Amino acid sequence: MEDYRPGYPVDERTPEQRSRQEKSHLGDFEWAAGRVIARFSGERVVIQDDNSRPGMVDLRIESDDRPPAYVEVVTDIDERYSQMVSGVRQHQTLPAPRLGRVWYVTLGASANVHRLVRSLVSRLEALQSAGQLFDTAQAQASFSQNQDPEVRRLATEGVIELASAPATENQEGKVWIYAEGTGGRTGQDWAQLDDWLFAYLHDPQRADVRKKLAATRSQARHAFIGMSFSTAWGAYHALSSSYSNLPEFTPRLPPEINRVWIWNHPIGRCLAWFPGRGWFEPGRHWVTE
Repeated sequence: MEDYRPGYPVDERTPEQRSRQEKSHLGDFEWAAGRVIARFSGERVVIQDDNSRPGMVDLRIESDDRPPAYVEVVTDIDERYSQMVSGVRQHQTLPAPRLGRVWYVTLGASANVHRLVRSLVSRLEALQSAGQLFDTAQAQASFSQNQDPEVRRLATEGVIELASAPATENQEGKVWIYAEGTGGRTGQDWAQLDDWLFAYLHDPQRADVRKKLAATRSQARHAFIGMSFSTAWGAYHALSSSYSNLPEFTPRLPPEINRVWIWNHPIGRCLAWFPGRGWFEPGRHWVTE
């Protein structure tokens, strides 16, 4: 008998599928999306795509008084950026006691983390020997003018910022590696969210999403989108937790999709739009724990 709990999705995926999702850039986002929908709707949400047949939609929402609704879960992640972030997670710190300093290295999307970490400590040691200490953080824009060819090479390999400081009495030398974040001007701009959402859902790369939802012939066809640090800044920032207002525009959805959820996961807001209801914040309307 399945372990069904109101407010939680029923997961029909294989253990291998769940494991792959948990290791991905946003973690198990299908389960997280199912949890949001289950808490908001109070209905039975099934993570149904177990790869048993092609073209299965990710989630099914079951109701006692109407036909099932379907949800396709997607994430807006640049593949190169995702690979870089995954690599950084595996190599967050590198022990380097002989350096006697703590180095802070920020990587951009083009960096091959696994290749870079094999030589990074020795290369930073060479920089120290040449008097290149980066006592104040310096960004990639200044690297091309640096007299040391090693600094220029690091820039071509995706290093976008360098800084270091002497190790304290209770520290050993080490290298901290960070992934480039997203950034830009502050200020909420719903027009940028509108433009990003239109471009994302109509993109040829989402053709399979649209096709799968259309094939359900359901009256309620949802797209649940996860944003990441590689999402366009204006759209990403519009869903910052610093804000509490709702968009006023009507989203320009493809005909195959008639409901949309957008989540600035995991630190921002989750908003949804339904016909006849407009925009709302599901987290303000939970019906279950």
